[in-house]
Amino acid sequence: MKQILILLLLALVAPALAAQDLHTLQDLQTRLERADSSEKALNDKLAYELYMGVLSRYPTNATALIKASLLADRLGNRLINDKENRNKWYRQAHKLAQKAVDLYPNSADAHFTISVSLGRVALMSSGRTLVDAVRKIKYHADRAIELEPNDFKAYHVLGRWYYEIANLGAFKRAAVRVFFGSLPEASFELSRDAYEKSRELNPGFNLTY
Repeated sequence: MKQILILLLLALVAPALAAQDLHTLQDLQTRLERADSSEKALNDKLAYELYMGVLSRYPTNATALIKASLLADRLGNRLINDKENRNKWYRQAHKLAQKAVDLYPNSADAHFTISVSLGRVALMSSGRTLVDAVRKIKYHADRAIELEPNDFKAYHVLGRWYYEIANLGAFKRAAVRVFFGSLPEASFELSRDAYEKSRELNPGFNLTY
C-alpha cells in the first residue's frame, strides 16, 4: 500500500517538475539570447551586465562565465588612461575565467579565455607572479588546441606568446632562468607558424603581427 501511494505521489509531482525544468531552460535561453544580441550590437557593457545577470541566477553556466570574462577583458582594455579601473576589469575577467576552467576543465573555450585573462594578469604583475602567468598562458593555449585542434583563437594567442618571449632576447631570458626557472622554447619562426595556422583555420580573423 505504501509503495502504491509513493507511485501515485510521483505521478502527480513529475509533470510539475518537468514543467518547472522547461520553464528554467526557457528562461536561461532567453537571458543568453538577450546578452548575445547586445554583444552582436557592440553594446559590450550591457552584454556584460546581462551575462552577469545570468550568472546571478545560474552561477555555473559555462557560456555566461566565458562571455562575461572576455567582455570584462575588452572593457578593461579600453581604459588606457585609467589604470586602477582597468586592472579591476582585468581581475574580474581572470576570476570568471578561472571559475570556468575549474568547472569545465575539458572546455577549449574556457582554456582559451583564461589564456587571454592571464595576459592581462602578466601586465599587472612583476617577478615570479609575472613569470608564472606567462607560463600558464602557453599551457592553457596548448590545452585549448589539444581539446579543439581547429581553435584558431588559441593559435593566435600562441603566436603572440611566441613573439613576446622571443622578443625578450637572450640576456633577459637568461636572467629569468636564473631567478625564476626557464621558459618554454620560443622563436619568431614559431610565432609566424602559429599566426599562419590561425589564419589558415579562419582567414577572416584579424591577426596582429
